Amino acid sequence: MGLQIKSTITKPIKISGTDIELTEVYIRIEFAGRSNGKVIEISPMTYANRQTYLEGKPLFTDVQTTNFIVDLLPTENQSIDTALNYTKVVYEQLGYDVTIEPNL
Repeated sequence: MGLQIKSTITKPIKISGTDIELTEVYIRIEFAGRSNGKVIEISPMTYANRQTYLEGKPLFTDVQTTNFIVDLLPTENQSIDTALNYTKVVYEQLGYDVTIEPNL
């Protein structure tokens, strides 16, 4: 599963080091669940689309891809679904339109 990140009027997506704007990018994540069961660390990586992900060809853009740490609510589990949902929220807060894509 990945996330489709779409640019908005207020939040364009540019290829790093250029003025080339993209309408959308594909994000895949890795996450690590800490042993306390209450924290996850999420590491996103950007690709042009799902195909370039499958080919192992990342794309470097101005979309933030630094790791971030999440303290889970007592009702949440350390899972890929939880990590994707938090990642979606983070990118929406940054101003992008975000859709979680099913695992094809």
